[in-house]
Amino acid sequence: MTKIPMMKIWRVGSMILILFLLIACFTAGSAVAQSDLKYPKVLRFTALSPGSLLHALISGLSKVASDNSPMTVLAIPTAGTPTWLPMVSRQGTADMAIENFSAMWQLYTGKIAPEPIPKGFPERKPYPKTSNLRTLICGPALKAGMLVRKDTGMKYVADLKGKKIAWGWTAFPANTAITLSALLNGGLTIDDCKLMPVTEVVSAVRAVQEGRIDSTVCAVGMGAIAEADALVGVRFLHQSMDPDRVAAGQQAMPGCYTAIQPKGVPGVAEDTPLWAAPLAIVAATRMPEHVAYKLIETWWNHYQEYQTIHPVLRQWTPEVFTNVHVTLPFHEGSVRFFKEKGVWTPELEKKQQELLKAG
Repeated sequence: MTKIPMMKIWRVGSMILILFLLIACFTAGSAVAQSDLKYPKVLRFTALSPGSLLHALISGLSKVASDNSPMTVLAIPTAGTPTWLPMVSRQGTADMAIENFSAMWQLYTGKIAPEPIPKGFPERKPYPKTSNLRTLICGPALKAGMLVRKDTGMKYVADLKGKKIAWGWTAFPANTAITLSALLNGGLTIDDCKLMPVTEVVSAVRAVQEGRIDSTVCAVGMGAIAEADALVGVRFLHQSMDPDRVAAGQQAMPGCYTAIQPKGVPGVAEDTPLWAAPLAIVAATRMPEHVAYKLIETWWNHYQEYQTIHPVLRQWTPEVFTNVHVTLPFHEGSVRFFKEKGVWTPELEKKQQELLKAG
């Protein structure tokens, strides 16, 4: 029987002991590193005034994040993007906001629309180029389109040629881009229609209802649409899903696209292709990676808790947290989380690199 020298046994035992010590130190270091992560006590989530759609959505998201994370998330009313932009991007007096993909493109590029700029846009650029904004998660798409009375017989946007449409939008300039995207998607321009001045969308829907104008752009789900549908009958015109026509509409609203709105809501008696503007939660690069990660993890794990708060939040599921049409790069905390969940695709990585390069 061969005897193993004691010196050799001692050496092997020492190496095993050192290995165990290294593993223990690494594990302890990781645990300490995790426990040492600092989270802000309060995060400020900017919203529009109480009663608005965005305030309702942000209040729901904030409550769930506050209930299930180390942070308290507060919904802070603001007057809209021009107000929250400096708060989030420069001043640090707010941490997050919700915006749609088209406006996010304007913020990130500092441009009003891609070249060649469609006729009808104002010359003044809406926002300064803001390269330090990032997407935390994407959200559901709000649907909009051109509304007409049913008794007009019109069914497609192309049928609006020569008709009177709402225009001007002095109290709601965002509808300028939505109107242009619908017309371009339908193969028309503002030169093909008679432009009727309006201030905001509720009065424009009422003008359609009363027959003073033929059509107005508006968002699915408005109370004014339900009223008009009950009184005279209204419908949204079909928009094109042809890739070339979608690209034409994107000249006015980058990142947006045509999607099917299921039947069953006022103005939609059959499944109807309408213009879709996805929402997203945005933050500045100043937000630490682990804070962004924790927020996304919380909403991912507890999304069912906010679904009962508002109908739109029922659509804000983890399946829509990523979207290859996004127009702002994802936050580094988002990228890490989505990679760990296995939902970070090659297409998303390609889009991420394109956006980072463009910024």
